[in-house]
Amino acid sequence: MTKYRTMNQYVALTFCSLILIGCGGSTTSPVPPIIDETIEPSVPQIVPPKISAAKLKPANTESFSQSVKNGIFSNYDNNARVNTPTSPSISQSDSLATPSSESFSQTITQEIGVDEMDIMKFDGQYLYVVERNIQAITNAKLPNVDALSPMPTVQQMDTQIRILAKQPDDSLQEQAAIVVLKNNAMNYTYLRGMYLHDDQLVVLGEGYGGNDYLSNNSIWWGGQSQFMVELFAMNNPAEPVLTNQITIDGYLVSSKRIDNQLLLVSSYMPQITNFNGLGNSDAQRLAGYNTIQETPINDLIPTMTLSTDPESVSASQPLFLPQDCYIPENATTLDSTLGMIILTMIDLEDPTQRSIKCINGQYDDVYVTTDAVFVHGNTTEYNDVGEMLNQHTVVHHFALVTEQFTYNGTVELAGTLGWSLPNLRLSANDSHLRAVTTKFMNDPADRFDHELHVVSLTAQNNQLSVVASLPNDNAPNELGKPNEDIRAVRYFGDNAYMVTFEQIDPLYVIDVSNPILPVVTGEIEMPGYSSYLHPINDNFILGIGQNVPVGGFDQPPALSGADEFGAKVALFDVSGTPRIVDEYIFANGYSPAEFDYHALTYLPQSDTEFLFAMPMQSWTMTDDVWGEDNRLELFQVDLTGNASMTNELRVTTPNTLNQYYGAWEDRAVVIGDVIYYVKASQVWQTRLSNTAIVNGPY
Repeated sequence: MTKYRTMNQYVALTFCSLILIGCGGSTTSPVPPIIDETIEPSVPQIVPPKISAAKLKPANTESFSQSVKNGIFSNYDNNARVNTPTSPSISQSDSLATPSSESFSQTITQEIGVDEMDIMKFDGQYLYVVERNIQAITNAKLPNVDALSPMPTVQQMDTQIRILAKQPDDSLQEQAAIVVLKNNAMNYTYLRGMYLHDDQLVVLGEGYGGNDYLSNNSIWWGGQSQFMVELFAMNNPAEPVLTNQITIDGYLVSSKRIDNQLLLVSSYMPQITNFNGLGNSDAQRLAGYNTIQETPINDLIPTMTLSTDPESVSASQPLFLPQDCYIPENATTLDSTLGMIILTMIDLEDPTQRSIKCINGQYDDVYVTTDAVFVHGNTTEYNDVGEMLNQHTVVHHFALVTEQFTYNGTVELAGTLGWSLPNLRLSANDSHLRAVTTKFMNDPADRFDHELHVVSLTAQNNQLSVVASLPNDNAPNELGKPNEDIRAVRYFGDNAYMVTFEQIDPLYVIDVSNPILPVVTGEIEMPGYSSYLHPINDNFILGIGQNVPVGGFDQPPALSGADEFGAKVALFDVSGTPRIVDEYIFANGYSPAEFDYHALTYLPQSDTEFLFAMPMQSWTMTDDVWGEDNRLELFQVDLTGNASMTNELRVTTPNTLNQYYGAWEDRAVVIGDVIYYVKASQVWQTRLSNTAIVNGPY
């Protein structure tokens, strides 16, 4: 009876309300709708995150919050498992500059005017060298295992930067040793690199809140991590003064310096403190979803602190606002993004002046010119049996205008930029972007397809378009033989150079001067491959890589006459039909310059003479024991006549009590006739005119 009375009362109330409305009565208190309490609330069907090829649109607080929170839920949800991409190999940067007008060698960079961080810097007078925060063994004698003697005493060392001044006799004298990256909140800090700008030293490093950071080396690992920027005034190098310390949540992907502007590229994976994830039941998933939705959005934005004294740190503040971010233009309330990539531009002369943009999503890195930033990321889709269906790379173009980021447009390219030095696959001028991508095919006889794309930077409604590709209908030949992957890509002027390899290394020369008609103009085959190409000028290229005999161990190579595995350095003439001018093979060896071109030293000595220096590490067998040989190999290039390259000089250091093994962080500086060879935190000095005399260590 009560049920029917209630229904009649509701009908009567509704009828009266309609009469009031018709007579101009108030409508500010509408009648609440009937709610069927028998229907259980459920979790919305969140779309798992992936990189979208859609154009970008500026976010607001609501859309940014929805995108981020949906991504957190989807990452935890067992019913919508997301496969996080494997981290690409992070190069410290990408290489090349045209010959410097300075009289001393400097850090090699990909683009003129875009400096890159490195672990050593030189300004012509002062040498800055990193001394790592390693565990130092104070007792050099190893323990006697049989006697169960105790392990040697170890002590924690702070990371330092040694400042050494060049003396009139070319020796070095230490002026100061700066302790850097002191952060009480971090259990471990690691120096990534540094810059010099006027009378200023800029130090970049990262830290982790625990010692388990090695368990996942993904740049999208969600563990507690921060990175730091420290600015030191170097008006008096003997007395450096810390002027600013900036600490930012997240992972430092890369950095660049354009004049007085420092660009930081970082990734961040939002986390909810004390959130234990989702259960398997619908009720548990709903409770977890509600917890995520109720989290204040500022708790999911990375924070930043700025201080001038490590003992007095300013209060943290959000690094950016939601409206500083971009999300896909077609994003709905059910779409999600996982993590974000952040572009932070800091004025080194006034660090309080910053320009920041972020893009929601798992992008890999950026390629930077003096007036543009290209954010790129790749993704792969699979079918139910694990076969790849689609691979594509998304590139977002931001113009740099008066240190501000202006979104221009987006393009989707078939294939990926690969995992080794992907930035070297990109090159841009004022009007076009060139990109080399690779598609991995489900074909055992030919697993790779490679393409060169030319993209117009004249956007139509924020959409960039591909104006030409190679191969194409008029030039259908594939780039690379069947099953050959790309080992190196380099651009210089109007040419692109590409190396593919399986057992034979084809070097391709591609003319890209006409953006709508790229064409292969030359090709050469040789054993092995180059993993880094350094253009010297329009006609000559230096290649650094590995020699691999054709047919493996069974068949010697047909071209070079060398049948040994090891590092290979070759000079190529690409002025016409490509040819090898000279090459040198270092048996059972490798050079760090194969993977990090900052390890390569380059100094033009005249218009036709050039000096290259690179660390080399080889292994030799003596009495059934493998031993290491670390040294600095010197290559002198003469481009007159038919050109030549000689390798008659090298720098070897005397054995010391605390011998440093490995060459991966070795560096060198050349200033005139003088060579400084940096090994660990020690520096050795010699001369081109007599490398047999080695002074040091300093």
